[in-house]
Amino acid sequence: MPIKIVICDDMAEDIELLSAALYIYDNSFEIATYTKGETLIDELLDSKQFVDILFLDIYMPGINGIKTAQKICRERKDIKIIFVSSSKEHYSQAYEVFAFNYILKPFDREKLYSVLDRAIEEIRREHSYKIRFSYKSTMYSVDFRYILFIESRDKLILYHLSDGSTLQCYGKLDNLTKELPENFFIRCHQSFIVNTSYITEMGEAHFRVGQVVISISKKYLKNAKNQYYAYLFSHMGKGQ
Repeated sequence: MPIKIVICDDMAEDIELLSAALYIYDNSFEIATYTKGETLIDELLDSKQFVDILFLDIYMPGINGIKTAQKICRERKDIKIIFVSSSKEHYSQAYEVFAFNYILKPFDREKLYSVLDRAIEEIRREHSYKIRFSYKSTMYSVDFRYILFIESRDKLILYHLSDGSTLQCYGKLDNLTKELPENFFIRCHQSFIVNTSYITEMGEAHFRVGQVVISISKKYLKNAKNQYYAYLFSHMGKGQ
């Protein structure tokens, strides 16, 4: 999946220079550009579109880059923000909003590529733990380590999460099973997939996940139990 990048800068020339440098680094990047922080905030937070990296100019008319980042970070902690500025004076403010990095203008390509190397390494590692889906024009990115179990109901897939919330999308468990890491998830029923790390009990024909009892159907019984035993054996002694 290509890396998705947004550039927000009121200087068209700087957008062009940065875009060109980014495409030289990797021509598969998907790059969108904005010239106003207000527009970026509205579109980014309303659409919930996926963005991996945001290059954000600090000096812009209207709402500046620092305030733009503050508003975005309240809801989108998954985006790596890299500030770009002609001055060093905003270093401390940048790191108060947990910016990934800070690059001075004019761009030093070697510095830019070094920052990109580290950002993309982190992104690829994070992506390996995430499943992405959309529902009613809203895009979601969910860390599968926080999924308790997945349920199929009335053409919907329901993701039951460890914080007590539930997300949903249209789909089929048969297709979803191919996207999930086998060592983390067990298909135990036509309508259920469970996260092995949250199973607290295995009975003759059920798994318990917290207070929820999930049936293991005859079709999946042998494989489900074998997978769970394999998981238990692989984790023996790790908690001691």
